[in-house]
Amino acid sequence: MNEKKQFYGKTLGPWIPIIVMIVGMIASVILGSGGLLRFSLFGFFGLVVGLFLAKDKKHYGNILMAGLQNHMLAVIIMAFLLAGVLSQLLKMSGLINGLIWAMSILHLPTGFIPVIAFLTCVLISTACGTSSGSVTAVAPVLVPLAASLDCNVGLVCGAIISGAIFGDNLAPISDTTIGSALTQEAKINEVVATRLPYSLIAGAISAVLFIIMGLSTTVEQAANIQMDSSDAKALVLLIIPIIMIVMMKKGWGLVPTLLICNVTGILINLILGCISVETMLSETGPILAGMTGMLNIILFIMLLFGILEILNQTGSFDKLLNGLVKICKTPRSAELVCMLASAIGSLASGGSSTAVMFFGPMVKEIMRKFKIDRNRGANFLDATACAVTGLMPYGTPCMLAISFAVQCEGVSPAFSFKDIMPYNYHCIFLFLIFLLSAITGIGRKYEKETSALDSSEA
Repeated sequence: MNEKKQFYGKTLGPWIPIIVMIVGMIASVILGSGGLLRFSLFGFFGLVVGLFLAKDKKHYGNILMAGLQNHMLAVIIMAFLLAGVLSQLLKMSGLINGLIWAMSILHLPTGFIPVIAFLTCVLISTACGTSSGSVTAVAPVLVPLAASLDCNVGLVCGAIISGAIFGDNLAPISDTTIGSALTQEAKINEVVATRLPYSLIAGAISAVLFIIMGLSTTVEQAANIQMDSSDAKALVLLIIPIIMIVMMKKGWGLVPTLLICNVTGILINLILGCISVETMLSETGPILAGMTGMLNIILFIMLLFGILEILNQTGSFDKLLNGLVKICKTPRSAELVCMLASAIGSLASGGSSTAVMFFGPMVKEIMRKFKIDRNRGANFLDATACAVTGLMPYGTPCMLAISFAVQCEGVSPAFSFKDIMPYNYHCIFLFLIFLLSAITGIGRKYEKETSALDSSEA
């Protein structure tokens, strides 16, 4: 039963399928044709290559099926489907415009536009669990306003990306939060609670810097953000993330918690008239659109689990881990290696969620060897991936911000990543805080002090 599967190519053979997948992903990112669907294409090619390398081709499918039977894969798929529905319920309700309206009524000076952009994106991304959605919602409103008032557009774009990454890293319904928690077999409520101090410290420093830089680089005048108050009623939906955290704190499993939150969101939207019954049940409505919107990442994850099972059943994954553990002489070096793996994964794939799912199993095993708190492992994995993605010139948040900025009158067509990078404060400080935590050991706890996620809590 435990006999190792044999592949041609000696030690390298079992790694060739995943190398094909990674090389294809990197090439597609460089050529500007990246994305989860494209990544899935190379996952398929990896599986095909694996077939020709397997010595027992007749039973090669058994390896792939074993990967798909992984209990954690089932939990991830269900969680992503339900989180997709909840995210769409929040976004389509008008909550985003409601949050922007709430910030607009403050009528602060122009110098406060950067911090307004940051805080608005913090609220949206934390409530909806999406970085790209937050940038898409806020940038079309605040970037043109900043340009028209001679506010530093690069500073505002940096603030928008910073706020978007804040919630992507912290929100309990974010795909990276769910992925990092589940791959480390940790409870989402504990993961969120333990990473909150790091996020708040990085966020507070960023907010102060956005105020200082905003006031020092703009002429003082009132910032008039025109937003309709009709969406203010959708602010009631902010109670849903709170309900989710409370339920999981009470011991509810992730799947039933998401189901309850989805039902609550549906009822609130229908009662308040934020979403009509017809829209709710339509193909483009939040329920179906939420689930179908997650199909690309689910497809990628299924292919990934199949390829990773090749490494498991050939013993290649264990050999790699043993090699890394030899390099990792201390908990500090283990955490630094995990940060490096997450950063490389993000740079290679062009996104945080892919890196989290790809390197999550490896991070879990390395942290387990040193009995490091699984919540800490999830936090290093997620924070590094999110921070690096926010800083990448070809990352989705940066590309979206640039695309909106260059359309504004007065913004140079040469406006680029280098104009935003110096002001991407939250991503910079989030990475540095976790790096310092790994080096100094501050916040490090060990496995006996935490609890694991078991199958009954899914």
